[in-house]
Amino acid sequence: MMRSGFDARSSAHDDLWDEVWAGYDAVHHPTRRQALAPTRARRRNGRVLLVLMTILALLAMAATAFAAPRQAAREVAVALRAADRASLTALVDWEALRHAAPPRAGPDIAFLASLSRSVQQHRATPEGLAALVQARVGPGWPDPAIETTGLATARLVLASTSQPGYGVVLSLALQEYLPPRWRVVAVEPFG
Repeated sequence: MMRSGFDARSSAHDDLWDEVWAGYDAVHHPTRRQALAPTRARRRNGRVLLVLMTILALLAMAATAFAAPRQAAREVAVALRAADRASLTALVDWEALRHAAPPRAGPDIAFLASLSRSVQQHRATPEGLAALVQARVGPGWPDPAIETTGLATARLVLASTSQPGYGVVLSLALQEYLPPRWRVVAVEPFG
């Protein structure tokens, strides 16, 4: 009885050709599963490692996105409390503060619009910003209230401890990604 293909051999076990074919198969066709098993294991381990590294990178980015604006807001609050000019210079985007839209004024109150622009320009300096915040917050310094408003934006609320409903809100924005650099881009007094 003859089989077709590579396995065409006689069915008798004592046949000389069975030994020859068995020797040939042992040398030229080792069991494919045994030969491919280490390669498959290495590929699978490489994929698992890649997935784990990706997950760790995503977790690190999420932790940075959550923690970085909070740390930046704390640094801004400390610099404002101490009126530290050097720290404020690095933590605030002065161009954004200078070019923020002033409140709209009608043509009949041009003097108030001019005065508003003057105040806005003075607020866009380290001394002016520190003076504004200290005047709005008062003598007691509040715990900063920090809230993320988006992936690249956050708000720092400094409410007055002596006058309820009075204070200032500072908007922070992510301006550089690596390393993350958050800066103040807008200031809104409230109350």
